[in-house]
Amino acid sequence: MKKGILVLWVIFNSCFSQNQKLVKNLSDYEHQILPLMDKYKIPGMSVGISHNDSVVYSKGFGFANIEKEIQPDGNTPYSIASITKPFAAAVMMRLVEENKLSLDAKIKDLYPGYEERCKRILGYFREEMPEYTFMLENYHPERNDITLRHHLTHTSENMPGDQYKYNGFLFGMLSVAIETATGSKFDDLVDSMIIDRLNLKNTASSQLDKSKKGMLNKIALPYNPTESGFVRAEFPNPKLNAGAGIISSVNDLLIFDKAINNNFLVSEKAKNLQFQPYKLSSGSLSPYGYGWFTQKYKDQTLVWHYGHHPGSFSALYLKVLEKNLTLIILANSDRLSHDFDLGKGDVVKSEFAKTFLDLFVGK
Repeated sequence: MKKGILVLWVIFNSCFSQNQKLVKNLSDYEHQILPLMDKYKIPGMSVGISHNDSVVYSKGFGFANIEKEIQPDGNTPYSIASITKPFAAAVMMRLVEENKLSLDAKIKDLYPGYEERCKRILGYFREEMPEYTFMLENYHPERNDITLRHHLTHTSENMPGDQYKYNGFLFGMLSVAIETATGSKFDDLVDSMIIDRLNLKNTASSQLDKSKKGMLNKIALPYNPTESGFVRAEFPNPKLNAGAGIISSVNDLLIFDKAINNNFLVSEKAKNLQFQPYKLSSGSLSPYGYGWFTQKYKDQTLVWHYGHHPGSFSALYLKVLEKNLTLIILANSDRLSHDFDLGKGDVVKSEFAKTFLDLFVGK
């Protein structure tokens, strides 16, 4: 066999073998997550997987609408909860690159009446909703050194920069700061800089987007599990902030993922900064970067985020950087995230993520 032909044969055989393994892993993952869907009482979910920026799997399970027996698929829109944060981070980093925003700007300078509002909300929590006081009881708006960077990295509580503590409420404040700095509505920035630019057909900046009424009529309905089945739940707050509110599908999120991978939304330098663990004042590393969780697993770099609207929706977005592999799951109950305490920064706690990693990275 001539050398050139031999090389081609080796390459072909290697690619064929890799494709066979990928197909088997995809099939195995489907068979393993279906029991998990039943175990965690999830009425409907959509799953998307990409490899080398190509969609290799997109499928729905269960029901997006139980009453009408409508099954979900890769284009079914869901409220993606905190997976809004990577969108917000992309907007912020692009504005920083365009010198329209500084991460070192003080939050109090870009949030009109913010100190009074924080105190008023904390007072309300203490009186009416004590279970939510944790969101503000360790935050000190009177300080003069809390920056956008601290909010973006979840290090704004107690002494800013000293410790990581996931706090979606404080992250959500960033949208007001962005609007003050740019003079533009945050919804419009998300639309122009991401949704319209990527031509995302099944994504809306919020459930209030009247221009997406037809698409939003197809949104998966939220449910809560009961002993005998499921009961309809209330939709979460329909407004958009930096922490939550976007509606999207797994297929559109995989388009967003490809754009992130190829530095289409922000530069490679900005992307790499987002994906690196934030260095705390002590020199130790946080499990969070700039809008993304990040951790090592078996010599692989995992960059990820989760979504959790209590009582309605949940989501998982997991990237394995060295393998250029992405998993996205959207669900119409909160049970995809409910039991795993992912805010502490370890995605392996999720059985849905661990099953995926066991197959595609190795046990």
